[in-house]
Amino acid sequence: MAMAKHIRRTPKKMPSVRKHGLSAVLLLAILTLSVWSWLNISAKNKPDKGPIFEVALPDPSAVKSSDQDVQLPDLLAQDNIPANVNPTERVSLVGEPKRRTVKTNPSSRPSGSVMIDGRPLDNRKTITDFTPLAPAPASGLSRMTSFGAVPTPHKDGRTAVLAYAKPFTPKVDTKYISLVIGGLGINPMVTRKAINELPGAVTLSFAAEAPGLQNWINQARARGHEVMIELPMQGIGPVETRTLRIGADEKTNIKNLEYFLARAQGYFAVTNYGGARLVNNEAALLPIVKYLKSAGLGFIYDGALENARIGPIARREGLPAIMADAFIDETQQDSAAVRRNIQSLQAKSYEKTPVGMGFSYPGTIDGIRAWLANKPENIELAPVSYALKSR
Repeated sequence: MAMAKHIRRTPKKMPSVRKHGLSAVLLLAILTLSVWSWLNISAKNKPDKGPIFEVALPDPSAVKSSDQDVQLPDLLAQDNIPANVNPTERVSLVGEPKRRTVKTNPSSRPSGSVMIDGRPLDNRKTITDFTPLAPAPASGLSRMTSFGAVPTPHKDGRTAVLAYAKPFTPKVDTKYISLVIGGLGINPMVTRKAINELPGAVTLSFAAEAPGLQNWINQARARGHEVMIELPMQGIGPVETRTLRIGADEKTNIKNLEYFLARAQGYFAVTNYGGARLVNNEAALLPIVKYLKSAGLGFIYDGALENARIGPIARREGLPAIMADAFIDETQQDSAAVRRNIQSLQAKSYEKTPVGMGFSYPGTIDGIRAWLANKPENIELAPVSYALKSR
């Protein structure tokens, strides 16, 4: 039997393997070229960041000996505060006692300064020291009404006219005048100017319906000023709803009076706003005077009417009251005119403590400061509460 012949097959590479390998190499080359091209194109399209400046540092050996002594200014010197220094230590706060006058070089003063005898008065600086008054209200010196707290005598006999007045002791061989600035609280800028630039011996009077009245009174007392509030009283023109007036029944006037008195606390007396008709009408005025007396307050009449009935009625009923002697800015409100009016007023200081009434004008405030800078040495300011007690 013939045996079958075994045939061994030799494997051969398929023609497609060579073909596919070449294709793979070609594809890899194409991908590499594409990536290289993309990177180059991206680099060209990047935004220009601008030129790069290189600062050449000087060679220390080339610096001259004279240049080594030059100190460049430290532009941040004001911000270089040591760790152990409080940067607010010298900030002046409202109520800070004994603020000192800051002296400046006259050549550096602004051209718009007030001139006093050829010398400029710098209105930016506070020219006087002050001692804060005790915060108000004092315990036991008020009672509640439907409108809020109003003044009332303490059980121990103390009254607002004494407790809220500025403490004052006159000097020997010295004459005094008293100045009052009224109408404050309406114009914030002028109000701050009066509080901060006038000495504490000047009495400040606020409109009873001024916005933020208690805050203004607190600021004034913190700067050493005693304060009053102004009661709207019927004059010649039309009256507002709450104005104290003739023809109104007693209950209505007292109710409106309590409304005004409850607007704030810390005032030692009241003064009139208007009132040319009311101050001469005893029937309408008498209940008001009695109420003010029972509240422990004082009354300063602005003196618009020389023979007003308010004076005799107040004396008869025991209400502490005086009449001012002159307006210091009635016709002119510039600094020079106000200063002259105060100089005329000081002539009366040899007989009594005269009272000058001013209004909330910047020129009035500047005029007072101008007078203070040049007043006689034997004449000083006294709060109007001193005139009220001494007269």
